Amino acid sequence: MTLETPDQLRLTVQRMVEQGRRSLWVTSRHLDPAIFDNPAVVEPISRLARSSRHADIRILIQDSDPLRGTTHRLIALAQRLSSRVQVRRMGEQGRRSGAEAFLVADRQGFIHQPQALRYQAVANFHAPRQSKLLSEQFILSWDAGEPDPHLRRLHL
Repeated sequence: MTLETPDQLRLTVQRMVEQGRRSLWVTSRHLDPAIFDNPAVVEPISRLARSSRHADIRILIQDSDPLRGTTHRLIALAQRLSSRVQVRRMGEQGRRSGAEAFLVADRQGFIHQPQALRYQAVANFHAPRQSKLLSEQFILSWDAGEPDPHLRRLHL
């Protein structure tokens, strides 16, 4: 399925998250608020995170600067459920080369934006082979990433 607009992308992200039962891995430039700061997307992510102690939600951000000092719903969820929703910043290599964004649900479905700053994307709700390739790419980037101290919740 080809996506062209922010509304199409947001609706497809919502449906992909709702399909997920175990894992959700997201690579994003800066968690575009039009997509990820929306209750229709954040609520299913919250339900997935709370559905099982084995839920695996990982978010890898290329540039966290636009998120500093904002009240982004998905970041707030990650701060509240830090043991269930993990957020990392891409390593230096990923920040230099990462022009794409993607989401993989249960290693079965995916959404891929070849250019992270554009809303054009390809999605498939059942594509184990392509999802596996994106998952492998995600794991490499995740392992090279680092926690972002600017997105952590401060406990006073």
